[in-house]
Amino acid sequence: MFIDRSGKKWWKGNLHLHTTVSDGRKDPEEAYRIYREAGYDFIARTDHWQYGTEQIADGILILSGCEYDSGRIASSGIYHILSIAASEEPELTHGAGPQEIIDAIRRADGYAVLAHPAWSLNTCEQMMALTGYDATEIFNSVSGFPHNCRPDSSLLVDQVASRGRFPGLVADDDVHFYTESEVCRSYIFVQAEECTREAILASLRAKRYFATQGPRLFVKKEDDRIVVECDPVRQIVFYSDQAFIWDRTRSGEALTGAVHRIHANETFVRVEVCDAEGRRGFSQIIPVR
Repeated sequence: MFIDRSGKKWWKGNLHLHTTVSDGRKDPEEAYRIYREAGYDFIARTDHWQYGTEQIADGILILSGCEYDSGRIASSGIYHILSIAASEEPELTHGAGPQEIIDAIRRADGYAVLAHPAWSLNTCEQMMALTGYDATEIFNSVSGFPHNCRPDSSLLVDQVASRGRFPGLVADDDVHFYTESEVCRSYIFVQAEECTREAILASLRAKRYFATQGPRLFVKKEDDRIVVECDPVRQIVFYSDQAFIWDRTRSGEALTGAVHRIHANETFVRVEVCDAEGRRGFSQIIPVR
């Protein structure tokens, strides 16, 4: 947890984690210890089709969680959907479709996350056909080298946003192997007064959080401008649905902020930063019309 300049508390968490309960390489207690010692305040154990209940484990909040999947062939749709912080186990059986999964999570008062859409080869049309999911993973650690491929879903995020859909954006580890490339690499900071299920869930739904691999960023809309303040980084990029904007990027040795003037044809802006170590930070999608 850190406290920002205005006195607000930000809690560090990972919403996608596997253990020996399904196909992870560490048992739950060891997994919890690893994340607790890395400074995390909350995590969700999301073993495949194995609902994990909420608990406190040596000071770290474990949100209830599970990962459900539907489909095996990319051309007809592969969907992995996380249930986070549900108050009870969603009523689901193998063979449920993606919309059924989302609806069941929502009925159980959970937060539904469309996991790794780039890795799943989801299309913009497939994502737009689903309704009610709360967030999507913009970055998924285990989907990167050396374990897998296509960890970055930012293009799909922007394509969906250009069609008026603005899900929350999370970065997760989806840890399985507990190697350096995927454990404690991608996470979120949630702004809430306390680290409880109710407070964290309310802030997730209100999109009072940002995703990162290290650099912190704080983004707001002020009149016709998007203003970002951040930890020292080398690159700041303002993504939007305007194909060409000559001034959408900034570069330097230790940038701590930038201002973007909203262009006439933009309907949303999304900010990414990248530090000297190549670690990225991701804002939420900001509607500007």
